[in-house]
Amino acid sequence: MRILHVDTEKGWRGGEQQLLYLVKGLKEKGFNQAVACRVGDELEKRCRELGIRVIPLKGNQSSDCFRIAAVGKEFDAIHAHAAKAHTISALSKRFHKKPVVYTRRVYYPPKKNFPTRLKYRLTDRIVAISEPVKKVLERELPFLKGKVTVIPSSVEVKELNEKLNHKKVEEIKREIGGKPLIGTLAALTEEKGIPELIDAAEIVFKELPSAKFVVFGEGKLRKQLEKLIEKKGLKGKFILYGFVKDVPNYTKALDLFVLPSRNEGLGSSLLIAMALKIPVVATAVGGTVEAVKNGETGILVPPEKPKALSEEILKLIKDRELKERLTENAFSLILKKFSVSAMVDSYVELYREVKGG
Repeated sequence: MRILHVDTEKGWRGGEQQLLYLVKGLKEKGFNQAVACRVGDELEKRCRELGIRVIPLKGNQSSDCFRIAAVGKEFDAIHAHAAKAHTISALSKRFHKKPVVYTRRVYYPPKKNFPTRLKYRLTDRIVAISEPVKKVLERELPFLKGKVTVIPSSVEVKELNEKLNHKKVEEIKREIGGKPLIGTLAALTEEKGIPELIDAAEIVFKELPSAKFVVFGEGKLRKQLEKLIEKKGLKGKFILYGFVKDVPNYTKALDLFVLPSRNEGLGSSLLIAMALKIPVVATAVGGTVEAVKNGETGILVPPEKPKALSEEILKLIKDRELKERLTENAFSLILKKFSVSAMVDSYVELYREVKGG
């Protein structure tokens, strides 16, 4: 079977990691596939390293739409992995005449304007990465009922552990400092709730002055967040580290992982932390609740409540027995529900359905 994956996003985030997991899994099953993505981006580089055919996109919607219209004819199905990728894949369907699949990873409601309705009507199947994402789609666009399938995001536990270098982990810990080291892996964007994490950190420091907070990630809110950190006098204690490629070792360097999102489809960085047995505190939003069972696999708090967030951070840092129980339960859940092999098998079944067997 021939699959064309389309991803128009800049940079490297959870969605791109999920796409790479899928591409690798499909390659092992003998699928003929290609990835259409931005020239010069990390996704292009990693696909080429895997020996996957890359179709370069320019980031211009009109020209990219024509590109997909032309090359899409070579494939059995077009799989869009981001909102703009969905647009160009669906609107070019008139020309490539292939089934379109779209994976939606975000929890917030889709727009109800004509272009959005049109592209969803032109899409053969939508994949939601969690039940809450599916419910939002079907509530806002009722004509989608029967077209939405849930396939959770995944994490490759074996690969993560193979990439772990305990010497490197200790070097990262020494470089950043902090006892304990509390942090997250997230883009510096509105939905990730980093301002609330800064507010919570301010409270935590009053009780744990030797602690440090760190965010591994980059984004458009950097300057705004830097000003907030400076205003609160937290410079050097709350660190915006920037983008990191070596996700396993940087995540493993944390004593506690916190995901303070305002909305979240599921959160692949959360799954990585759980797979690496890092205790987690997260906000009860979107698909997060499917991975974090409060008091069982992690701790949940309401979104945009810095005081509640700080209280649970302090509670978990101090309770070693609780940390051990939560991390073991979380690891077991990852193996059972969020494996890459299960995700790949689900997509293979979906592709066969849209192709007609």
